[in-house]
Amino acid sequence: MIIVFYTVWYKKQTTRGTMKKIFLITIIITLLNSIALAEITEDMERRAKEAGIIIMRDHDVKRTYYCNDQFARETHMNMQVAYRYSQVGDLEKAAQLELIAANRGLEHAQVSVGKRYVHGNGVEPNIVEAYKFFKLSEDETSKNLYIKVILEHMTQDQINEAENLVKNFKASYK
Repeated sequence: MIIVFYTVWYKKQTTRGTMKKIFLITIIITLLNSIALAEITEDMERRAKEAGIIIMRDHDVKRTYYCNDQFARETHMNMQVAYRYSQVGDLEKAAQLELIAANRGLEHAQVSVGKRYVHGNGVEPNIVEAYKFFKLSEDETSKNLYIKVILEHMTQDQINEAENLVKNFKASYK
């Protein structure tokens, strides 16, 4: 029904010269169709309650910072403060704040923490943890470059361990 209406409406609008509007509406419809929300599980509710977090919207178990606006702001603010700590040379404090954001599922924090684990900036070098965070980030550069580079330095046992960590990862509400 919606598609039929949209097709008829689209044909009428193209004759009126409103292609910009149609293009924007097409993008919006495409985006709305591609949104996939995860249902909140009892485990997610329990973990959020233990951390004192109120879940206000559905979110992926690996991206808890989406659960409410305040939690999302705090997560992004951690990254901003971590950046400032890095600028003044306090790599340990920066790494701690980035790790909080990464464990909440913030993608660019996961890439940053992965790099820290590769180079040992503010954390002990750990190639397994680096792989885990690169893989969790779902970042194209991580998949196409960083993971390929570190795979050259990993044993099969390390790869298996890292894949297991990725598979069992549940983002934190803390």
